Amino acid sequence: MDIIVTGPRKGEIDKGLRNAVTLAAQSFARQLKISRLKTTIIVKVHHNVTCQPGTEGLCEAVSNRVFVLDIALYANWLSTLAHEMVHVRQFARGELNNSLSRWKSNKYCDNIEYWDQPWEKEARRLQNQLVYEYEKDVS
Repeated sequence: MDIIVTGPRKGEIDKGLRNAVTLAAQSFARQLKISRLKTTIIVKVHHNVTCQPGTEGLCEAVSNRVFVLDIALYANWLSTLAHEMVHVRQFARGELNNSLSRWKSNKYCDNIEYWDQPWEKEARRLQNQLVYEYEKDVS
């Protein structure tokens, strides 16, 4: 697994921040049992409260092995990164398709409220556990 951390539009970021994001992403990948997959995860950190209006994070599956994560730094970036790493696992394992219409072999229509989407429920359920385990390991 390759993890590349950049600023928006491939901008440079502080070395300490890059290392912190990389270590957290590696920990979350290990916990999610995806660290041995041949994937590339590009994490773009944004110096904003949101990446796009209304979002603190975003996971784009470019393919089933290349993922772009947008993470807002001035929100709870660690929790947001954990949440988006759950989506990486969902896409990489084929649990969730790119059009967000199929989840674990069940078909879903486009009009499910964000909070009711099962892949979002799973990501919200796991994100705090991932952060807790990460913080326990680094302390």
